[in-house]
Amino acid sequence: MMLRASYGTIRKVNGNSSLEMDTAYLMLGERCVYNCLYCAQSRSSTSPSHFLSRVTWKEVSEDLLGKLNDRFKRVCIQVVSYPSYGKDLRLIIPRFRIPVSVSVRAVSIEEVVEYFELGADRVGIAVDVPNKTLFEKIRGGKYERHLHILEKVSEMFPGRITTHVIVGLGESDKDIVDFTVWARERNIVVSLFAFTPIKGTAFENRERPSLERYRKIQLVTYLLEKNLIKPENIIFDSNGKIIDVEWNGEFPEEALRTRGCPHCTRPYYNESPRGPIYNVHWR
Repeated sequence: MMLRASYGTIRKVNGNSSLEMDTAYLMLGERCVYNCLYCAQSRSSTSPSHFLSRVTWKEVSEDLLGKLNDRFKRVCIQVVSYPSYGKDLRLIIPRFRIPVSVSVRAVSIEEVVEYFELGADRVGIAVDVPNKTLFEKIRGGKYERHLHILEKVSEMFPGRITTHVIVGLGESDKDIVDFTVWARERNIVVSLFAFTPIKGTAFENRERPSLERYRKIQLVTYLLEKNLIKPENIIFDSNGKIIDVEWNGEFPEEALRTRGCPHCTRPYYNESPRGPIYNVHWR
């Protein structure tokens, strides 16, 4: 079993971090069987195996797991899809007293059910690319199958399912808005990420989304999730770009903050501390 913890997690365990960080982040496994073109862990990536997004993950022993219960409010296990990941998760999930989130590319409804039976509090199934054509080109697999699993497990475990969307992989603003509405109707939490080019991946030379675009999407998706606007209040141009929002309030600071499971902050997951800051992790 290859088990790693984020650099920030290790610093907090050792008492050396002032970060507002109530969730411990673990990465299980390395070198995925899938070939997502933007991911450092993908099959074809030449990135060092201790990277996921721009975060450095340090190999740790299983002795660390018990220490997390007293120092954090939640643990997030980010699962690389290697052949025996299911077997290893069966060993790890029951070892925590604090709530456990499992972020995994689940291949079946039964797989998700098993994680809840083992004691997981939430399960995250990332879509990342909310556009059928782009999903199947960039991530591989069948988009409809992915949505089917998300929909069914959200019915079985209401309010306990999360998904991810990465802004900047070629999708339109309307793709993201439509997917957010779909997920909101099913009580699925959508976590927003900004695309981060990682050296050694197929997308290493792709540009990041502009901060202006990201802020616009943060605002619109936040307003939709809080039922402060309806989809028809969002005006798009012919290319699916947001050009106006029929809403008169001020920009809510909460819209800038990291979204996800309770206590999730993901400090500097997709940005350098030097900025620009896409997801604000402090309160």
